[in-house]
Amino acid sequence: MELSPRKQAVLAAVTKAYIATGEPVGSKTLAAMLKNAPSSATLRNEMSELCELGLLSQPHTSAGRVPTSSGFRTYIDTLMKTDKISETDRAFIDRGFGGLYSAPEEIPDTAAEILTSLTGLPALTCFFAEASPKVRRVELIPVTKGSVLLLLITTDGRTRSRIFRPGAGYDRELDGRFAELIKKRVEGRQVDELTKAYMQGVIAEAGIDSLRLMPLLSAVFEMADGIGNSGLRLSGRQALYNICGSDEKARSLLSFIELEEPMLSVMRKSGGKSGVIFGSETGYRQLADFTVVSAGYSVAGKYSGSVAVIGPNRISYERIIPVVEYTASRLSVLIAGAQKDMED
Repeated sequence: MELSPRKQAVLAAVTKAYIATGEPVGSKTLAAMLKNAPSSATLRNEMSELCELGLLSQPHTSAGRVPTSSGFRTYIDTLMKTDKISETDRAFIDRGFGGLYSAPEEIPDTAAEILTSLTGLPALTCFFAEASPKVRRVELIPVTKGSVLLLLITTDGRTRSRIFRPGAGYDRELDGRFAELIKKRVEGRQVDELTKAYMQGVIAEAGIDSLRLMPLLSAVFEMADGIGNSGLRLSGRQALYNICGSDEKARSLLSFIELEEPMLSVMRKSGGKSGVIFGSETGYRQLADFTVVSAGYSVAGKYSGSVAVIGPNRISYERIIPVVEYTASRLSVLIAGAQKDMED
């Protein structure tokens, strides 16, 4: 909808004041905020018309106005000037990632923790698996005399690892037989092909070595199980309780997030780009009073996802949007580096 310059100024001022104070905004407050402000009567008329347009609401008859979800949407999409990330916030994020060495799929967890610490809001990270990745490599790396590190790497850079004790019946002479079976039957296969029935076939192919190799081969299949699914992680459960205001509301939101798929569908709506999603736009009642600010990350088309914070509608969008965007951009760089390290 087309708003006159005055209505734009009024809507922007009401939104900024409400974000800052949490209180309904009246004509006197508006007059003090606006340059060359018209009379209080004119401002009241403008606010009444913005209410009719569904952009403002009046909580009580004698109260000032507050922005609706549609008002926030109009403010963010057309009126707000997003600040660049501050040097203080940039430095905080860089310090949080400093010296980080993790598997690619573990790095977003650190990003969520950083965002919660920086914003005081619960944070979400997810990756999107559009297709089941293939197993790129499985390795046995000696750790101690009686244990090995079992490492599985997929073609999209995800990893699983486990410290494993093969047991008394296993000796290192079987390493070659294990590697032979893995190369022939596991590497290059999509992880969703590695079913229990398929595993039994691989173990049977081991012949006389099957009993001694079974624990190790079973561990490989357990590590592959579920690796192809999209994933969602939450950081800041206490922060979630803080934004909800009641335990009942917090439990409802937490249960919704733990379902995973509905929340993943919400985060997919941004299409990998930066975006603000109002819960009232999603159709999910558990999100009705909340806003999701998300930004996508990706690495060479192999690994993609989103990082986000959840808050009430009344948050500092000017600050939080660039913070989330910068965190996502750092994720892309760090995950790419971690993937390269795995390949090397």
